[in-house]
Amino acid sequence: MSKSTIAKQLAQVKPGTLHAGVDLALEKNAVIVINEKAEQIDSFNFTQDRLGYDFFLRRLEMLRQKHQASEVVVAMEPSNYFWKLLASELEEKKVTYHLVNAYTVKKHREGNQLDQSKDDRRDAGQIAELSRNGNYTETRLQQGRYEDLRQYVTLYDQLQRSIRREKQVLWGLVGQVFPELSQIFKDPSGELIEALLTTCAAAKIITQLKREDFISQVRLAYAGKRLLVSKLRQVYEMAAISVGVREGLPSIQLAIQAHLGLLHAFQEQLEKVITAMTDCLNSLSEAKYLLSIPPLGAISAAILLSEVGDPKRYHNAAQWVKLAGIQPAPNTSGKKQRSRTPMSHHGRPRLRTILYFVCLRMVRLDKHFGQIYADLQRRKENPLTKMQALGVLMNKLLHILWALITNQTFYNPSFASSI
Repeated sequence: MSKSTIAKQLAQVKPGTLHAGVDLALEKNAVIVINEKAEQIDSFNFTQDRLGYDFFLRRLEMLRQKHQASEVVVAMEPSNYFWKLLASELEEKKVTYHLVNAYTVKKHREGNQLDQSKDDRRDAGQIAELSRNGNYTETRLQQGRYEDLRQYVTLYDQLQRSIRREKQVLWGLVGQVFPELSQIFKDPSGELIEALLTTCAAAKIITQLKREDFISQVRLAYAGKRLLVSKLRQVYEMAAISVGVREGLPSIQLAIQAHLGLLHAFQEQLEKVITAMTDCLNSLSEAKYLLSIPPLGAISAAILLSEVGDPKRYHNAAQWVKLAGIQPAPNTSGKKQRSRTPMSHHGRPRLRTILYFVCLRMVRLDKHFGQIYADLQRRKENPLTKMQALGVLMNKLLHILWALITNQTFYNPSFASSI
């Protein structure tokens, strides 16, 4: 965090403010309260429920009156979902709160305590001290449809991971009974291979059938329009020379059918989430401007908006760049320099990832972006590598998105070239 940012945040703190550092946990939260001179004036715990929250707020108000403080600021780490519960309560009661980066707390604790001892009270004290020194972020809870969108995107990511995991499990099971099958099919979720795996996945079982009987069984389970008989004949021929195991086949077959069922369930849920996520995106006024960029699809736009939230909370595109962690950050020591244009990588990884893949598409589909990408690598002075050039384009894309939303205009290459 820059010195100017810290100075700006310290200027917003009223004289005589008390800082309550809260170390959040599942059942009981630890609190350390310090004054503006870093003197500890109270220490207590409160439970993660209504009675605990009421006790916490009453105690803070009592301390404020006792020490004649202008206000009490609550500071905490954005831990799991716990911080959302407390932040929601504090916003409702109009109590100021600060969020302190968990990594900053860890390093601050290690710097102050060489024995690296750790407990809830120590962490609460470190959090309060970081708040007092201005080392906190300005992150706030998302509101309305932006929070809905963020939840949809989180669920979308979880389902995508579950689908990838089920596919890996399926290939692991198939690899035991018919390892050569992966030479014919690349994805276990296709209609033909699903019909095959549902009926007879093991090479040994296939070889015990006549070729026409094998094709007939798969045909009965096939839900597509046109059965690729030639590919099934190829499967039958390969089964004759397969090195798949010959024992435990009934249990492996049942496991394959079970995981196929899970895969279908996750895919159906994913379709529902995509529909709900797209509807939520289209209800936001910014969506039409973002979607005017052809390579930026609805899912990518939803992920981008879910990460940045309400654009009205920001003052300029540079804040988006910093949020993504793609701003240049020097990393030198003596004569050693890691890169000429290193990214900080301290922002939100999901935002950074989607920017990367969108820029890859734009390099291929947008002439303006493709030209910039080539020019950055071919320029005479300080030519960039492919990854460095993509980093520049990621930065530029955020500025374009900011300009589209701010100016309420639609994308065109001539407009983008002026940014």
